[in-house]
Amino acid sequence: MTSVLGLVFLVIIAIVGKYLLDKLNVKTIGSNFLIYSGFFYLLLGVLSNPNILNIFELSVLKKSEFFFNFVLGWTGFLVGLQLNLKGIKRFPKKYYLLSVSHFLISFVVIFLLLLILSYSDLIQATYLQILLLAIIGSMGSVLGVGLLAKERSIRSVNAYFLQFTTAFDNVLGVLALGLLFFIHQLTINDFNKAILVDGFSYLIIVLLAFFYKYLDSEFKTSEEEALLILGLILIVVGVARYLHNSILFLSFFLGLLIINMKADTKKILMAVQGWEKPLNFILLFTIGLYLDFNVLEMNGLFWGFLIIMLVAKFLAGDFYQRFKLHHRPIKKENKLILYGMSSLSLAMVLDAYFTNHNPVLLKLLTLVVLSFYLTNAFVLYFVKENEK
Repeated sequence: MTSVLGLVFLVIIAIVGKYLLDKLNVKTIGSNFLIYSGFFYLLLGVLSNPNILNIFELSVLKKSEFFFNFVLGWTGFLVGLQLNLKGIKRFPKKYYLLSVSHFLISFVVIFLLLLILSYSDLIQATYLQILLLAIIGSMGSVLGVGLLAKERSIRSVNAYFLQFTTAFDNVLGVLALGLLFFIHQLTINDFNKAILVDGFSYLIIVLLAFFYKYLDSEFKTSEEEALLILGLILIVVGVARYLHNSILFLSFFLGLLIINMKADTKKILMAVQGWEKPLNFILLFTIGLYLDFNVLEMNGLFWGFLIIMLVAKFLAGDFYQRFKLHHRPIKKENKLILYGMSSLSLAMVLDAYFTNHNPVLLKLLTLVVLSFYLTNAFVLYFVKENEK
């Protein structure tokens, strides 16, 4: 398959996927999870993998990489749009305190325990890989909370708080990812050069945001607005690739600046709404294309990470139980909802791979995908069983 045919194939997948998702009316929470998590697009990507049916050959993957980078950039941009500073006061300060505390407790526990296992030679992982796992293991599942809230398996007051926490987790995770990439810069450059590279990256993003604000008034329709945003994200991707920086974080930074510069936020949200689902399907398909299933030598890391993450979430969840929200405590089984991993964690590992093309990261991506589906399946099953 040529790269052009490959891109056409991806566009068809996105269009058909969006159509089917809009038409399907499934009843069970399990099938809802498989559909909204993009499992079938991930599976299609796995089958098209060069190591499986080889529908997408390695040469095609390399030629299509910039497009895959763009899809990753779009994901980061959407996360950045969530952080509208004007809306921060809508949520109680306690929400932010609890969310940040939960993230930090989980991060510290996962990082320290994995580091101990690494020093004991029980697992094989670099310092930066352990940091990456600690970040992605600290984020809760927006999808899991959303599905359980829709099923009325969570009390409304708890659902509101848990939806806030998991969404804010994504923001904290991307911010931590930006710091991780700065540490990565320090490993390949001296301190002054690392500061210069990161500072230059951020300066370009700021200039792009002002460029958007200058041109925005000239565009009257959401389609024109969307094309402008797509063009800016393409520039961000080019900058990230050239400077070996995070595509996700720089795109997140652009989204953050734009949503806080714009008076009429509805216009930009309408512009990106139609693109969100199709590009998310392509992202899951892309992840499937890159998975490497030769992971037997990483078996210890997989189980170590999974168990340590659950321990960390348990300790962080206990922190919640010491507080009451609206004078009503969170049900003990509801704190288990935060055990599910965020789907953004998959994009983070792919982002790390695109930066330095270390093949070990593709094996790590496979382990993270398995962890994502296992933890979320566990959470959904446990909470639903508790209702009986």
